[in-house]
Amino acid sequence: CSFMCGLSVSAFSEGDGSTPNPVRLDALATPYSDMATDFPLWPEDVIISGVSEHRYKTFYSNDITVEIYEAKPLTLQIVDFPIDEFVTVVSGKLILTPKGGEPEHYDVGDSVLVPKGYTGIWEMQGKYRELIAFKTE
Repeated sequence: CSFMCGLSVSAFSEGDGSTPNPVRLDALATPYSDMATDFPLWPEDVIISGVSEHRYKTFYSNDITVEIYEAKPLTLQIVDFPIDEFVTVVSGKLILTPKGGEPEHYDVGDSVLVPKGYTGIWEMQGKYRELIAFKTE
C-alpha cells in the first residue's frame, strides 16, 4: 500500500488556517546574491578541482529539509556521503562517478537519489544549481 493508505480522511479536509500550507519550490527565482553564505567550505583534501564557493537557500525544514544549492564549477572526492539526498539539477550539469564505476551524467531536469554511504566523484559543471531534499537530522 502506498503512503496515501496511511492518511486519514481528515488529512484531506479543508484546513482552519492553522494547518501547514504547500510550499512553492521555485528553484530559479532566488538570485545567487540573495542566498545564504554560511554553508561550510569543502575541505581542501576532498577538492579535486575548482573552488569551494557556494550558497544555499532553505525552502522548508521539518521532517525533511528542502533547499536550493548553487556552486561554482567544482569536482569533489566523496567518501561515505553522510545522508540520503534527493537531487534535481536546475542548471548546469552533475556527473557522479561511483568508486569503481562509470560516470553518470545528469542534466537540467534530471533527478537522482544519492544514497547514504556513496563514495566516488561528485562533479558540478557550469553555473550549477540543484534542488535537494533530505531527512532532517
